[in-house]
Amino acid sequence: MLEKFLESYAQMLLMNHNDAKEKEHRNLFTKDDYLNILRPVVDLIKENKDNSLDELREKLYLQSGVDEILKEAIYNRKMAPGAVITYGTSNYKNVISLGKTSDFEDSISTDENTIYDLASVTKLFTSLSIQLLDEMDQINLNDKITDYLPWLPGLGDTTINELLTFNKPVKTNGRIDKANNKEEAFEIFKSIEVDYENDGKRPYTDMGAMVLKYIVEKVSGMSFYDFIRQYILKKANMNNTFVSIPEEKLNNLALTGYDGFYYKDGNYRINNSVQKGDCYDAKARIMGQKNGNLSGHAGLFSTADNMSNLAIALINREIITNEDLLHMGDNKTGVNRKNIQYLGKLCYSKNPVQEDSEIYHPLSGRTFASAGWTGTQLTVDPDNNIFYSLLSNRSNNRMTFIDADKKSLMFVGENGEKLITLPNGKTMIDATRYAWDRDSLLVHPVIKLAIQNKFLEDCMKQYNENISKNYQKRHI
Repeated sequence: MLEKFLESYAQMLLMNHNDAKEKEHRNLFTKDDYLNILRPVVDLIKENKDNSLDELREKLYLQSGVDEILKEAIYNRKMAPGAVITYGTSNYKNVISLGKTSDFEDSISTDENTIYDLASVTKLFTSLSIQLLDEMDQINLNDKITDYLPWLPGLGDTTINELLTFNKPVKTNGRIDKANNKEEAFEIFKSIEVDYENDGKRPYTDMGAMVLKYIVEKVSGMSFYDFIRQYILKKANMNNTFVSIPEEKLNNLALTGYDGFYYKDGNYRINNSVQKGDCYDAKARIMGQKNGNLSGHAGLFSTADNMSNLAIALINREIITNEDLLHMGDNKTGVNRKNIQYLGKLCYSKNPVQEDSEIYHPLSGRTFASAGWTGTQLTVDPDNNIFYSLLSNRSNNRMTFIDADKKSLMFVGENGEKLITLPNGKTMIDATRYAWDRDSLLVHPVIKLAIQNKFLEDCMKQYNENISKNYQKRHI
């Protein structure tokens, strides 16, 4: 029975993998690849026939070697001060906590209630909000932005959908993050216009999500944070997700900031502008994050427990409709174009090149992911009903920018850490390649384990159903 189920399950995973909009997203994985992932589960069940599901999950985790891999990343390579990783299915989650909330003396150990700066994962909430308004017939995605926000005339005929899918390059006359105060920042924001000179090769931007936040507020008559609190946070039981962190919870905050920037001319700076309770993103800060004014692109804080709850609520179709969920990650930007980001509705789609993809190739063609500069990531696979989340603070006390001319100064420490010594003699961890290192050490091994756990769960369900059927036959 197990062998037959293994074959059919691998075929199902392959079908889900190929359930993608474009041909270039298909056949990146083979049935044999899936069989190799799933085989250890079958062997484990055969060797431990009397074990419960929970006992098998524990043995699977130990057998996977994930624990050692994660410890290598955080404790030896020091990729971040700490991390909290969760993975699971619609009715199961596992939490892995590593390290501390910061590199400083007053830091504490991380756990599933450690509060992290989500950074650009905030865009996921903007995407969900816009889709909810569309589902409520409050907006049409083909409506023009200026129909709702006439005070942004520079956007011309730009539609909601074009900004939702990164399909219209826009720019402002000046940098919002260099403004002296919120009023000045807002005036710069109002200068937003279509960037007709943009070649579209790097379509990812904060600006579209910043605009869409105001669409939500205009249509709903609510502040953006109040809207997501009512329609997303409450539904997903996310009671530890904030824009302005309550004073009594600040001690449980994973710090960002104090990161370094090393420039071509030899100058460097340490970012001391992020105070406790501030979000890392300067645009979101100047627009009033600490006072509760949430931007559409960054500014939310949350916990691993809450992000798991969100993923499970999405998988269970409790936030947006099945139709919208399945098409959220449809690639809208990268088809048949080399070196272009693959993006969906304010999220990442699967890139055919694994090294450039926010989504691990074994996952289904409907998978979408959201990632933040600070070291955060959420992956949701609505076909296979599994999820993965990573909350970390790689932007604390690490180098987040090193000019290419200074790369030759980098070296590897005795525990495998990437290091660089600044002109003042201080040696810092190099986190400039965090996104790539994160995938191989923190993301892919755990997602593979998530796939195995879902298979294990389904195997046990199938086994129990067969036992029940056989019992009924014998007692008819």
